[in-house]
Amino acid sequence: MPNCSHLLVAPTAFELSAVLEKIPKVKLERAHCCLCGFGSIAAAARTASLIHQYRPAVVVLAGIAGSLDTQSDIGMSYEFSTVRSYGIGVGAGEKFQAAEEMGWRQWPDNDEPDDGSFGDVIQWESSRLGQLQHQNEGELLSVCSASSSREEAELRKKQFPAATAEDMEGFAVAAACTMLKVPCVVIRGISNMAGDRDQQNWHIEEALRNVSNHVGHFLVNSK
Repeated sequence: MPNCSHLLVAPTAFELSAVLEKIPKVKLERAHCCLCGFGSIAAAARTASLIHQYRPAVVVLAGIAGSLDTQSDIGMSYEFSTVRSYGIGVGAGEKFQAAEEMGWRQWPDNDEPDDGSFGDVIQWESSRLGQLQHQNEGELLSVCSASSSREEAELRKKQFPAATAEDMEGFAVAAACTMLKVPCVVIRGISNMAGDRDQQNWHIEEALRNVSNHVGHFLVNSK
């Protein structure tokens, strides 16, 4: 049996604090709220450790991301149910070749059903919790290094047309949950256009405020 209903994780203390600030404490009574760490390696390792520690019924990842197209509006919050790994494979830029293109699944290398295996894409059913829920039908592209320019972001979009936003931890958290057979929910607020490194153009507060409302709605309406 689960020790808690919800494990809420965020990559940074800033994101976690901003998300929790707007959520009434009563909505957090069944949740453990923790950092998962910045980037794919820390997020995968820490999420797996937290799952073992708390045995949650569901893991919720919350934080910010960059937009890759008009399906992900700046300032808005979205739930993603498809995440794609970017950077595991061979080459870079136009020469990048993903692991599955090379014939390798990331874990493990077989096709047995319900064994916790996955390739470059992990997909699950969305929670679909009513009008406050903004479901993004595109892929969340999880990268090891964020786009440094609009040109780089556009190249990634060209390589993976279904990608609508870019983050660094979504695939890592989903991978840990898939391996340990725990459902996950990924909620990202769109703070900027991917590749725009000028934070004067970013809408972090607005994005995280909407994430907070989104997460609060999920916590109170999910079992």
